[in-house]
Amino acid sequence: MRIFVLVIAGVIGGGLATSGCESCPDGASGGSLYCHAETCRAEETTCAGICADLQNDRDNCGACGTSCGDGMSCSQGQCSESCAGTETRCNGTCTDTTSDPTNCGTCGTTCSASQTCNNGTCGCPTGDLVCGGLCTDPATDEQHCGATSDCLGNNAGTICSANQACSGGACVSTLFYRGSLPASTGRWTYGGVLGLDGANADCNLHFAGSQVCSADKLALAQAKNELINATDYNNVAVTDWWIDDPTATPDARCNFVSQENLPWTYQTAHLGHYSKFVSLTPATGVITPVQTGNIAASTGLCSQTRFVACCSIATAP
Repeated sequence: MRIFVLVIAGVIGGGLATSGCESCPDGASGGSLYCHAETCRAEETTCAGICADLQNDRDNCGACGTSCGDGMSCSQGQCSESCAGTETRCNGTCTDTTSDPTNCGTCGTTCSASQTCNNGTCGCPTGDLVCGGLCTDPATDEQHCGATSDCLGNNAGTICSANQACSGGACVSTLFYRGSLPASTGRWTYGGVLGLDGANADCNLHFAGSQVCSADKLALAQAKNELINATDYNNVAVTDWWIDDPTATPDARCNFVSQENLPWTYQTAHLGHYSKFVSLTPATGVITPVQTGNIAASTGLCSQTRFVACCSIATAP
């Protein structure tokens, strides 16, 4: 059983004011004698504000609050008079010294917070590096993302910025919506290229790692409140977005003759499916369901002007 010391900042109205603690596990927002530190180990459970291993804690044996009597030990979650054959009694508690990070190898030998106990020896988990004296997983650590070797200098990896997470050793955006391209008619032309290719290239140019949004990704972005007061990269307020629909058939696209007398299939324009759109309420970031309209004539939906949204190609879990 491990107890974390409360840091007392002062007394307010007769109650305790705490500082330096994490969230209180007993649900209290203040006045708790204990706070749950992030250093509690994965195998431990929070019991009344303390970190306890239910497999060998005499005061919380098998379940929080289950206490073993005098002369009894907690072994594998059960109160007993003796320890199991593979366990050792340490200060009245049965434990496996080959894997217990608080009694690693011998009773009382405690591994650091980031280490594990493997075969009675403290060390880093497989795949971890030692960065700043701590065991660090370069595949997920946001301060040393993609670190290698000794984790020093050029081997230190990357510090992920706000709205990024470390996934697979690379900093990946946690945002779905990244930004918008200026408004265009249904026959998109960005960077001098008609259709989806030009729009995707312009998304990636202004919002690295993004491409034209699908309706599903915009819905996810809405759920995360990412669409509130959206603007394009020229800071023009967005009111609606064209939706790329990969399932659209050729006769459901903007198949009309433009003023340049060029068919819809000119160059790469046939790769896009621009007959659908959503409207945005900027103040709330809420979008409408996907809408469609008359797309057969040059006066129909495809001749109208709307924005194009850019969403992350890869989004961190």
